[in-house]
Formats: sequence, C-alpha cells, structure tokens
Amino acid sequence: MKPAWDQLMDEWKDSGTSLVADVDCTVQEQLCADNNVEGYPTIKWGKVDALQDYDGGREIEDLRTFSKENLGPKCGPKSLDECDDTTKKQITEATALGDADLEAKIKEQEGALDKAKAAFEEELSKLEEKKKELEKARDEKSDTILKGGLQAFQMVWNDRHPPPPPPPKMEEDEPGDDEQGDEFDDDEVGDGDEFDDDEMGDEPKDEPKDDL
Repeated sequence: MKPAWDQLMDEWKDSGTSLVADVDCTVQEQLCADNNVEGYPTIKWGKVDALQDYDGGREIEDLRTFSKENLGPKCGPKSLDECDDTTKKQITEATALGDADLEAKIKEQEGALDKAKAAFEEELSKLEEKKKELEKARDEKSDTILKGGLQAFQMVWNDRHPPPPPPPKMEEDEPGDDEQGDEFDDDEVGDGDEFDDDEMGDEPKDEPKDDL
C-alpha cells in the first residue's frame, strides 16, 4: 500500500485546500491515540477535528477516485467553479436576496418538501391497510375451499396413494471384499502415457506480493 499512498500524496502536494499525509504513530503517539488508531496501516479522512475511518480499496485507482470525490473544494457560494450550470445560477440568484427573502424562500421550499413526505406516508399507510384486507380475504377464501371438500379429497388421495417406502440402505463393502479386485494397468489406459512439461505448460510460479 505504501507506494500507492506515496503517489497519492505526491498528486495532492500542491493543493491549497486539502492535505494528504502520513503519520508515524511510533513518534506521534498522542495524535494517533486521539484519533483512535489501533492498527497499521489505518486511513482516516475528513475534517481535522472530525476524522473518520476509510474502508475502501487501497490500490492507487481506488484512493485517487475517493480523494477526487471527497477532498478538495465543494460546490458553494465561495467555489462556484465546482458547481454545474444549474446550481451556479441558483446560488447566484440566492446570493442576491436579502436575509428576510432568503429565509422565506427556505421555509417555502422546506414546506413543499414536508408536504411531499407527508403525502408519501399517507399513501403508504393506505397500501398497508389494503394489503391487510387482501391477506384477510385470501386466508378466509383458502379456509372455505379447504373445509368445502379439498382437505377431504386430499386425505383420501393420500390414503390411496401413499408415498413409496425409502429404498433400503446399501451396506458398504468392506475393504478387500471385491472378489475380482480392481487393478490399474498401464495397458488399459494406453502404453507410455506421460505428463510432459512441454505439453502441460510450466508449473505456475507464485508472483511476488507487496507488503502492506
């Protein structure tokens, strides 16, 4: 993992907003203890005062993708270049509003959001009640059919056609009981058959692995 981490640090070394670094816990013991580092290597990410565990892949492509998605400036009033055109336009318009108008817009949109959530919960409740009604109707209909004759028909059928008895358990032959005996003869499988390195391919060799 260290080569991948060193490469990631090099890629972020000129960033003015984010830091990718490593810490030697044998030297900075208190820093590691404050951040609950219990094993090595451990990767933490986030704000300096609220670091959290990273549990993604540890190859360079995994680390690079995660860092690009989670580190660096985010879309906002002070970093419009990170926003798409639609969000950039919305932020620009919102920035031009006074506090009273901005607060009113927020309450209006939050009210619409709460209304949508309430409508969803209401419809979901109706579906759950409908499901209970359907289940009850199904159970009542099934009980009527069973007691109306199906149960008796099934019992008579099963009495006339009982399941066949299980086959007798075969006793395992004791070693050496085979009167004829099994033999493995070269002549039976072909004379002179060999496994050759040239035909089967070289034996696989273990690839060296990087230490973590």
